[in-house]
Formats: sequence, structure tokens, C-alpha cells
Amino acid sequence: MKLTTFLPAVAAALLAAMPAQAQNPKVRMVLDWGWLPYHSSFFFAQERGYFKDAGVDVEIEQGRGSNTTAILVGQRGFDMGHLNTTNAAAAIAKGVPLKVVAVYQHRSSASFVGIKGRVKLDGPDSLKGLKIGSTPGGSDGLSLNVFKRSNKIPDSALNVISLDASSKTAGLLTGQVDVVSGDSHAFRAIVRGAGHEPEVMELASFGVPLLGFGFATNETFLKENPKAITAVLAGVKRGFADAVADPEGACTLIRSKVQVAGNLAQCVDYLTGLQKLSQSPTDANWGRSTPEEWEALIGTLRSVGEIKGDKPASEYYTNALLP
Repeated sequence: MKLTTFLPAVAAALLAAMPAQAQNPKVRMVLDWGWLPYHSSFFFAQERGYFKDAGVDVEIEQGRGSNTTAILVGQRGFDMGHLNTTNAAAAIAKGVPLKVVAVYQHRSSASFVGIKGRVKLDGPDSLKGLKIGSTPGGSDGLSLNVFKRSNKIPDSALNVISLDASSKTAGLLTGQVDVVSGDSHAFRAIVRGAGHEPEVMELASFGVPLLGFGFATNETFLKENPKAITAVLAGVKRGFADAVADPEGACTLIRSKVQVAGNLAQCVDYLTGLQKLSQSPTDANWGRSTPEEWEALIGTLRSVGEIKGDKPASEYYTNALLP
């Protein structure tokens, strides 16, 4: 054998004999919606290597509403989802094989938002006679239904106009609708960015004990990859902490990567608004939820007919995988 052919053969044999280098497990995550300012925390986690430090590779895709995210994850189209926990609970009650593994927003930001001077929102009765823009099919529509039933408001008493997210914003600012239902942090930033002061009525103040954002996984991935789930949450937590410490830097990063509506100031306003409603990522109990809040959520959804059956709270969530 010639030397020129012998050396490559030896090298190949040595490489074949060496143990394969372990690769980080890959996790596919889908978000609650298309790119929004609070998703900047995920970009921090990716850019600064927090997922890799935790021993996992994460692929993140935009979502199309929390209800859709719950179904996609439950059907194993994705491994994990960032979504509204209330929508996850409704899906689980209907048999979707899903489990919530972290909750960091323990009070829903679902609200009615108008423009100060145009409307006065001081209770359920103040909504009567107003044109309300709402997006069905996600956390928005679910929160509105719970609000109406919790306050014994018949459907005919409210003038609800179905609009997609972009039309809802335009409708509010141009006066085509008087108020919109949606997350307070989002519409506060939008209204202020347009030069107005927001008028806000939070549903949580009127008998709606819904949970906000968190993370869920499907039952199969939970059983097969528990360590990967913990690793993802560890990376997310660090990314969230960086976004709290530097919201302008977080917004600058996400705006450099993807298209986000509004200018930098609006992005920061939006992001900090959500952070104020969320559990601090530096909290040792970040992501942990309690049986009491789950019982309140399940009981409310059951009482208004959104869920049926008698699944115990333990089948909806777990704290066992928190970092």
C-alpha cells in the first residue's frame, strides 16, 4: 500500500474508533403569536448561548394564537410552547395530551382598553352600548367569554365585533370601535405610541381569575425528555432576566432580527408593561404555580361552561421540571 493511501486510511480508522461526541438534544418551541416585544427574551437566550450552556439546542417559531399553540404542541407538532396558560388549561380539559410546566404570569393581563376622553371604563355596565373589537379563537376570545359569564352578562348585551389583531388596533385608533379586548400591556403601548392616554379595565378585577403566560409540553415529550425541558426553562429564565435588566437592549436585538411593529420606544413600553405583570425571573420560585390558583382557574372555567369533566389540578400542571 502506498503511503499516500495508507495515512488517510489510518486516520479514518482512528476516527471511527473514537466515541461519537454527544450532541445537545434539540427542542422545537412554538410561541403564542407572531414576533412581539416580549419575545426578545428568547433572542437573548439564543444569542448569549444560554440554551447551549444548559445543554440544549432550541428552535423557535412564531405562533398564531395560544389556542393553536396548545393544539400544535399537544399533537406533537412541536415539543414545547409558550402560551397563555388559560388556553392550555381549556385544551387539557378537552383531552389534548398537554401539561403546563411553568407559569410566570399569575394574573391575566386580559383587559378592555379604550382611549381616555372617548370612553369611561369603570365596570361591566360601562361596556354596554360600546362597540367592542375582539379577536376570536385565542386567549382574547376566551377571556371575553369568561368575563361575560362570570358577570352574568348576556351575549346580546354587548356589541362585540370580530376583528383580527391588526384590524383591532386600527379600529381603536380610528374610532371604528370604542374599545378592544386584549392584553393591557400591548394596547397601553399602542395607544400611548399614537399620542393618547389609555383607558383600561382589567378583567382580573371583575371576577376573572385567569392565569397568563407560561410554558407547556406534550405528554410524550415530558416522559421522554424531562431534562431537556428543565434546560429550556433554565435558558429562558436567564434570557428573561437580561430583558428585565436591559429592555432597550432586548428591543434593539429583536428589532435587528425580525420585524416588530412600532418604534423602539413603543417596543420598550410594551415589554416593560408585561414585565410589571410577571413574576421576576430572579425569583427563586420563578415559574412555580400553586394548587390554589389552579383550582380557582379550573373552577371558573368549569362554572362558565368552558370546560367539562372533573380532572384534578395535578393533571394540568407540574412544578417538577423547573430549573
